[in-house]
Amino acid sequence: MLFGKRLSSPCMFLPPITRPLFYLPAKLYAGGVRARAWLYERGWLKQKQLPAPVISIGNLTVGGTGKTPCVAWLANWLQSEGHAVAILSRGYKRASTGRVEVSDGKTLLCEAAAAGDEPYLLAQSCPGVRVIVDQDRYAAGRWLAGRAPVSVFLLDDGYQHLRLQRDLNLVLIDATDELARARMVPFGRLREPLTALRRADAVIVTRADQPFDRAALETTIRRHTRAQAPIFYAQHALTKLRRLDSDETCEVTDLANQPVAAFSGIARPERFLNDLGKSGMRVVWQRSFADHHRYTQAEFAGLTTEAKQAGAVGLLTTEKDAANLQAAWAAAVALPAYAAQLAFRCAEEAALQGLVLKTVQP
Repeated sequence: MLFGKRLSSPCMFLPPITRPLFYLPAKLYAGGVRARAWLYERGWLKQKQLPAPVISIGNLTVGGTGKTPCVAWLANWLQSEGHAVAILSRGYKRASTGRVEVSDGKTLLCEAAAAGDEPYLLAQSCPGVRVIVDQDRYAAGRWLAGRAPVSVFLLDDGYQHLRLQRDLNLVLIDATDELARARMVPFGRLREPLTALRRADAVIVTRADQPFDRAALETTIRRHTRAQAPIFYAQHALTKLRRLDSDETCEVTDLANQPVAAFSGIARPERFLNDLGKSGMRVVWQRSFADHHRYTQAEFAGLTTEAKQAGAVGLLTTEKDAANLQAAWAAAVALPAYAAQLAFRCAEEAALQGLVLKTVQP
C-alpha cells in the first residue's frame, strides 16, 4: 500500500539500476516539449481561435492538483452569471473514440466509460452546462458553436493544449509539492519545465489549507511567471456524502468518530484519506487502485466484504471513482457506500471572479 507516503515523483518507482536508461529519452522528451512551446510562442505553429472566449484550466504536473472541482466551480458560477458555458475535454482514459457529447446541458447522453470519468463527473456536477469530449477540442468547439449558443468555453486540462488559443490561462499548483525541486517525467511529476509558467495569466495554489512554505513557493512561482500574473490560494472542502444507491446526501459529521473504510483510484490517494481524517472519520481499512480505474461488480463486492470484516460502518470513495461504479451494485450490498463530495474554495474569490469576468465580458 502507498497510503501515508508522498507520491512526489514517479522516479521513486524506477529501480536505481534502470534510471540511467531513462536519461536520454527524458532529455529528448524535455527538448521536444520546449521546442513545441517555442514554435507556438514564435508563431511558427498557428493557434486556432473559437468564436467565444476560452478559459483554460490546467496544471504542470501529472495529476493531483484538484483541477476538476475548480472547473466545476467556475462553470457553475459563470452559468449563474448568465453565461452559456461549454466544457471541452479530451476525455482521458475513456473507452470511446472520436467526439462524444456527454451532456447537452439538460441530459447526460452517455455513460462514464464513453465520456471518461472526469468529464462525466463535470456533466453531473454542472447542470445546464454542455460537456463535449474530443481529442481535437477546436473542432469540438466549432461543432458545438454551430449548434448551440456558447458565450464561454472552459478548456479542461488545457495548459498543454497549445493548438487552441485561449483568452485566460489558469494553472493550478499543489501547495504541498516541492516546486523548486520538481523534475520532469519520468524522474518527477512535471509535464513541462517550470519556465512554462510564463504562459500563465494567473496561478491558483490548491490545497493551501495544508502546511507548506508559502514564501518559498511564491519565490519559485515568481521566478518563472510574468510580473503581472496574480497568485490565488484555494482549498477543497469535503462538503457532503452522497449515497451511491440512492443519491441522497448526508452531512460529513454524520460519520464523525465512526470507523469507515475507503477506496480510490486517483492520482494522489493519500490526500483522500487526509480529507476523511480531517473530517473526524476513523479509517480502519483502505485500498488504492491505479488512477481512472474502472471497477467490476466483483471488485466492488470484494471491497464491501473486506470493509465489513474490518468493522467499518460505511464504505467511502471519491466522486470520480463513483463515476466508474454502477449504482445498482451499491444497492445490492448491505454496507452503506458513499461518494465524498468536494467543493473548490478560493480565499481571493472576488479577485479571481473579477479576472474571469474581465475576460468573458465584451
